[in-house]
Amino acid sequence: MEVKNWVTQVTTEHQISLQKQIIAFLLKAYAGLLSATMALFFLQGFQLGGFHLDADLITWLGGTTVGAVAGLLTLTFGAVFRRGKSD
Repeated sequence: MEVKNWVTQVTTEHQISLQKQIIAFLLKAYAGLLSATMALFFLQGFQLGGFHLDADLITWLGGTTVGAVAGLLTLTFGAVFRRGKSD
C-alpha cells in the first residue's frame, strides 16, 4: 500500500509542477501580447517617428487582443479550476 501512496504523491507533485510551468508561460505570453499591443497604440497615438497605422487596423488589433486574452484566460482557468468527475 505504501508504494501506491508514493506513486500517487509523485504523480500529483509532477502534475502540479507542470501546471505551474504552463501558467507561468501563459502569463508571460499574455504580458508580451498586451505590451506589444500597447506599444503599437502608444506609437499610433503620439505618431512617433512618423508611425501611422490605418484606424481599421488599430480597431481590429484591439479587438483581436481582447479576444485572444479572454480566450486564453478562459482555457487556463478552466483547466486549473476544473473539478474531477468524482467531485
